[in-house]
Amino acid sequence: MRVDMNITFPSLHCDDLHLDAMDVAGDSQLNIVDTLVKKRLHLDGSILSAEEIRVEANKNSQKDKEREQLKDRKLPDDYCGSCYGAQEKEGDCCNTCDEVMNAYKRKRWGSQDVIRTAEQCQREGKADKMEPKRMSKGEGCNLSGYMMFSRVAGNFHIAMGEGVERDGRHIHQFLPEDSINFNASHVIHKLSFGPDYGLDDVRGRTSLDGVSKIVTEQNGSTGLFQYFVKIVPTTYKGFSEGRVLETNRYFFTERFRPLMTDVIEEAHHDLGGKDGLAGAHVGGAVGSGSHAAQEHHKVQNSLLPGVFF
Repeated sequence: MRVDMNITFPSLHCDDLHLDAMDVAGDSQLNIVDTLVKKRLHLDGSILSAEEIRVEANKNSQKDKEREQLKDRKLPDDYCGSCYGAQEKEGDCCNTCDEVMNAYKRKRWGSQDVIRTAEQCQREGKADKMEPKRMSKGEGCNLSGYMMFSRVAGNFHIAMGEGVERDGRHIHQFLPEDSINFNASHVIHKLSFGPDYGLDDVRGRTSLDGVSKIVTEQNGSTGLFQYFVKIVPTTYKGFSEGRVLETNRYFFTERFRPLMTDVIEEAHHDLGGKDGLAGAHVGGAVGSGSHAAQEHHKVQNSLLPGVFF
């Protein structure tokens, strides 16, 4: 089943926007990018120009070159790397990132901060690998395009951190102190399951199109937006030339769970955990039956609960 979407996240940088999908059959898709387009936005909603993106790309390229030069730099024969205060006696050397970490462990000091800044760890390229990426700030993002989803119960979501599979579970990795920076505010311009053919019955009052959700300090600053969707296979008949159109309508309920920053304590968070995870989450099931509609009649909203499973 094809799912079309156009959603704007006015306060979430495109670098931190990852769309994942999973279903009850155990299939999952991580960071779907091949059929989706991200457009970087200023906080006022305007799109970043090509020139702005080019200038930033040049700056990042220069930083990458400097890091590579640091890695390739030949050390002098008498090199003695700093242990950053963790040496056992004066004159001790820590010439590698591992030696710096071991020195800190012997002191029973936390090593996460020194790993990010130690010259040895930067030279060996370990500084960026020891922890999840920090969130970017100061931009929004528009996500548009489509994804393919199995016709079984499941969900797709945009949540804090980067999704990974570990021990058969879908988890998200992030820095706990970054939780306050994850703003899941969003505007749904379009969300459809299957072709809509431009018919009002498909994209009518049961649609999420036009829904706008904004988090504020009053409602928790960050939180989990959940949409529970029931998808109804629908066949449209009675068109000229005997045309029959098959698509899906959907009905939804929604919930918002404010998540204060002291709730998010673990850097590896199970999406199914009791505390939830900041983001936007759409879960749904496809109805076991189908509904037939005539061209000249509105589809009625009085579907029996038994249509869904």
